[in-house]
Amino acid sequence: MKYIFILKAVFHSIKHRKFSVLLSIFAISVAFAFLAAIGCVSFGLAATAVNSSLTFPLVVGPAGASDTTLVMSTLFNIDKPFGTLDYETAEKLAKDERVAAVFPIARSDSYMGIPITGVESTYISEISNGFEAIESGLKEDDIFGENGRNCVVIGSKTAARYEMKTSDTFFGSHGSVGDEDARLHDFEYRVCAILKAVNGPEDFAIFTSLSNVWKIHEHGHHHHENGEETEHTEGKITAVLVKTKNPVFTAALEREYSENGITSAADTAKTVRKLLTYMNKAEKAAGFFSYGTLFLVLTMVFVTILSSINERKREMALMRTLGIGRAPVSLMIFLESFFISAAGIVAGITLGHSLLVVFKPWIDFELGINLEPFFFTEVEIRGIFWTLAAGTALSFAAMGKIYRMNLVEETAKE
Repeated sequence: MKYIFILKAVFHSIKHRKFSVLLSIFAISVAFAFLAAIGCVSFGLAATAVNSSLTFPLVVGPAGASDTTLVMSTLFNIDKPFGTLDYETAEKLAKDERVAAVFPIARSDSYMGIPITGVESTYISEISNGFEAIESGLKEDDIFGENGRNCVVIGSKTAARYEMKTSDTFFGSHGSVGDEDARLHDFEYRVCAILKAVNGPEDFAIFTSLSNVWKIHEHGHHHHENGEETEHTEGKITAVLVKTKNPVFTAALEREYSENGITSAADTAKTVRKLLTYMNKAEKAAGFFSYGTLFLVLTMVFVTILSSINERKREMALMRTLGIGRAPVSLMIFLESFFISAAGIVAGITLGHSLLVVFKPWIDFELGINLEPFFFTEVEIRGIFWTLAAGTALSFAAMGKIYRMNLVEETAKE
């Protein structure tokens, strides 16, 4: 009966001080929501980077290009290519016995801020998980074949963002994204296929054929076989994505194509690991900031509860005169403080993951991250533990203050 009375007293106190209690819960929830967002975004970025790096173990580009530039401009489409190299580099790699497949790419145009990347049909087949839509007469395994003139293949999220469908047409802009000299050109692209989602950067991409890129920028020359002009045009590319037969060959090719003075090469896995190291440092820094903020908020809650004790001395003294001992009265303060901490955590988890659901489309498109809004990361789980630990410690501190206080004497003094 005594403890039922204590619980009623706790909820009565919370109801009586609902403004300060709600403010405390809100402060904890905002700090914790930030922690939840950090964890989910960092995990999504890391997962996207790792998944993309597994497909193409090696990237070869022009001499002077850094590993990061090569990987970010090819696999993630979020950096400007360093320069160009001859298509012959791809042909040479294709003949190497250590290589399983090569995928040359060229990029210099954009549409609505999205790079337009020139590739061959084999690349589309490599990354494709099937098509949401495709024009009749086109072969899925040879999308840029003889019927694919002016054709572009777009990612599922690009199509959704700009409400594009097959047979739609548009004009791209000369120059890479963000170039000051970018200008609209008169080459009309036609959407001939939309990729199914693959939960990677490809979902936000626009692909066209290498020959279209060369045609637009008047690169290259025509090959002649048996005296006849072919439709294959050979020109400059920005990089070659390489599938090697084993990691040993990857390391050997990286060394060879980085030391010849003509090209640069990046081991994708090593580069991604390096990027993840920096990301982990940033995540830890943001995590420490969030933990610090949570601790400050909990301290504020503790101070608020202590200040309220002085206002409630008469109430607690009355409880003592009714025969309720020190321990139960102290427990009431502990439960009240602990309730605020726990409620703040629950509200923060709900708020953080709800905001991730709301902002998922923007994060997906702008950052190219396949976000899982309801995934609980290590940084968030640690946050729950430390918040509960700190909240419990502060609750015990408040409880101890009440236990040591002679409430009857304190009230008599007033």
